[in-house]
Amino acid sequence: MPRRLCRSPSRPPDLNGLARATQVPILAGMLTKVTFRLAGYDAGLTAAAVTRRLGLQPASAFEADTPVSRRKAPRTRGYSLWLISSSPNVEPDVGLDVHLRRLLAILEPVTAALWELAHAGYETNWYCFAASHATEHAIELDRPILQRLLALPGDLWLDVCGDGADDP
Repeated sequence: MPRRLCRSPSRPPDLNGLARATQVPILAGMLTKVTFRLAGYDAGLTAAAVTRRLGLQPASAFEADTPVSRRKAPRTRGYSLWLISSSPNVEPDVGLDVHLRRLLAILEPVTAALWELAHAGYETNWYCFAASHATEHAIELDRPILQRLLALPGDLWLDVCGDGADDP
C-alpha cells in the first residue's frame, strides 16, 4: 500500500485536530479510534466520582462549570465528561473491532460499576471514529463483539467520514 505522511497542519485530513498534533502516517486504509464516554448532566454526577467508582484513570476528564476552552471567550461546560480511549491518537489501518476489544478488556471487569453509574444518571456511549479514503472500506463488527458490547451500558455511536485526502 502506498504511504503518505502528514507533514504540515494545513495538509492533513480534517480530523478535529486528532492527527494534526502527531505526525500520523496515513495509509491507503482507515484511521480509527474508539472512546467510551460518561456524561453527567446533574450536579452530583462528576467525572471525579466516575474515576473513584471505576478505579480507572481516564484519558480525559472534565467537570461541569469548568472552562470549555482556553482559546475562546469564557464559556463553561454544562456537564461533566469522563473519557477512556482505545489509543492516545487515531491509528492507521486498525479496525474498529480491535479498538473495541481493547476497551472491553479494560471495562468488562467493572461492568457492575458501569451499570450503577448509568442507573445513577450518567449518559454513556461508545464513540467510534473511522475515516476512510473515499469512504471505500467496510467496518466489520462480528456477533461476539456486539454481544460483549450489549453487556455494558452505552449506545454505539459511529462517526464515519472521509479522510479528507480528496478535498481541495
